[in-house]
Amino acid sequence: MDGNAKHDLEHTAEKTVVVSEKSTKIFARIFGRFMKRATRYYNKHFSSSMKALRSDGPTKELYVSPPLTRAEAKQIITACRENNVLMGIKKMDPNGEQGRNQSLHKQEKLAKNEIKYHKWDDRRKTFKKIPVIHNLCKSMADRYKNLSIKDEQDNLDERYVLIFNKSKLSFLNEQLEKIPPNRVKQHAQNELVDINKDGVIDERDYEPLQPRGMNLKVSDLSKVGEDFGSCAVRDYLSNYCTQRITKEQYCEIREQLFELRSHGACVYNDNEMIIAIPSEDLQEYKTFAPLDRPIKEYGANGARDIETESNSNDIIELEINNFDDYKLFKEKYDSKDFVAQHMPDGKTTVLVKETDTKELVENSKKKSKTADLVKEADEFAEKNNPIEKVLDKDEEPEIAR
Repeated sequence: MDGNAKHDLEHTAEKTVVVSEKSTKIFARIFGRFMKRATRYYNKHFSSSMKALRSDGPTKELYVSPPLTRAEAKQIITACRENNVLMGIKKMDPNGEQGRNQSLHKQEKLAKNEIKYHKWDDRRKTFKKIPVIHNLCKSMADRYKNLSIKDEQDNLDERYVLIFNKSKLSFLNEQLEKIPPNRVKQHAQNELVDINKDGVIDERDYEPLQPRGMNLKVSDLSKVGEDFGSCAVRDYLSNYCTQRITKEQYCEIREQLFELRSHGACVYNDNEMIIAIPSEDLQEYKTFAPLDRPIKEYGANGARDIETESNSNDIIELEINNFDDYKLFKEKYDSKDFVAQHMPDGKTTVLVKETDTKELVENSKKKSKTADLVKEADEFAEKNNPIEKVLDKDEEPEIAR
């Protein structure tokens, strides 16, 4: 190979390497941007709404709306979608919504008929000069509006709180200002429901709505009996836990409580709050709860069977020393009533009905006997299975041959 050809080959190879390196850098830059956008889109639409909300402004501070009806929550969800505003939602019920920390995608499913109504109604207005399309859009808008109204009527008792980043507080206030006038109209037409569920429909059900900051001060917790959670403590009736903590401790963990499926938080006295959570969330709650105070857990009937005076002679006390043993206890007493006290040292004291314990023992014996009978039947079948004997006879001549 002559010198010129060798030089050209080396030059071509160097150029190829340089181009390859540039292409790799460009691809990496484009792919990196794509991944950032994809991650941002995922976090906004499909990850935990609380995680996305904290990242939705210059500060991570959040605000919570007062209780809203399903219809009111749907209206605000629709407005958020139209204005590209991020929000979170919590159903005010001990069982929470279907799944915790709902993503924006799941939240919008709650208002899907309302959103579709607005879409078709906007199209109706756009094509008002084209009768065929206009009528089609009107028909579809009417259909989704009726579905939305039916959904609201079927769920009149449901209440929700909405969560926004502080940066969207002006938008939230703007939406909340629209609600009281509408409630006043409903009240005049005898259509207003008991918004605050205090047993009477009065001016407190249509008073101006003010959001609360997620970060509270002890001075904000002055009124004994006032609720601050995603639902009222009194709404917890079965399979739940309570803990009395100081007001200072509550202020420290308030935001994390909204990560749970639901929680109640009520001013107990001048110095303390009482917290209520679903039993299923106990282990998660313990990751941030003050563990210097006991936690009480209530069984299938909220310990009403245990605390009834007529049952006082039927109660026995169990002491459980570790969490694994307590898990076994819970599995067996899943459908029974009990009250357990989880102490800071890791021990748990449980009160149960003796009759329930005897019933479980008897059922366990029956299951054991049933299992033994099944085992004996299987062994008998193996020894005396006529099908196997026929197969054996059919196979013997083949083996002989």
